[in-house]
Amino acid sequence: MTKSTARKAWHRTASRSIAASVLALAATGVTVTAAAPASADPLTSCTPTKGAIVAVDFGPWGGSVVRGCDASPTTGYNLLHNGGFTTAGTQHDGPAFICRIGNSTFNSGTQYPTPAQDACVLTPPASAYWSYWIAPAGQTTWTYSPLGAMSDKPKAGEVEAWVYGQTSIDGTTGKPKFTPASVRAR
Repeated sequence: MTKSTARKAWHRTASRSIAASVLALAATGVTVTAAAPASADPLTSCTPTKGAIVAVDFGPWGGSVVRGCDASPTTGYNLLHNGGFTTAGTQHDGPAFICRIGNSTFNSGTQYPTPAQDACVLTPPASAYWSYWIAPAGQTTWTYSPLGAMSDKPKAGEVEAWVYGQTSIDGTTGKPKFTPASVRAR
């Protein structure tokens, strides 16, 4: 089984599991909502040997790269939220498939893409979605994450990036336009 085939199989299995959980919650009257950020750690709380940095590129909407820190990350998903970002998943796949990201420092916290740009009902196409990239401590290039944000376990000194747009399924295109060094903890 190729890496690409394995990734697709994992995504199908994860999607089914998440969808089943969302349906079970819906049956009990619980509503799945957008995840709000925890109180973000100051960027100075992360160092090359402590914590992890997350960087989100809001360039497609006229913004810049916004960084966040989590001094003790447990997952990539928590790093994103503890770094000060809000997210919303798709209705089909739940919060684990991140469809929208926002941050209070850009456009009053508006999450992108906006509902007018993507209803976030189904998994977005490879031509328009938030791709997830990682660079462990000491790595100078980005790697397309083989795991979802809820499964990834950031290590000290790691930097993660979220980039919106077209990305190939194998991560050979659509990489961040900024380097890991430019956003890494100092």
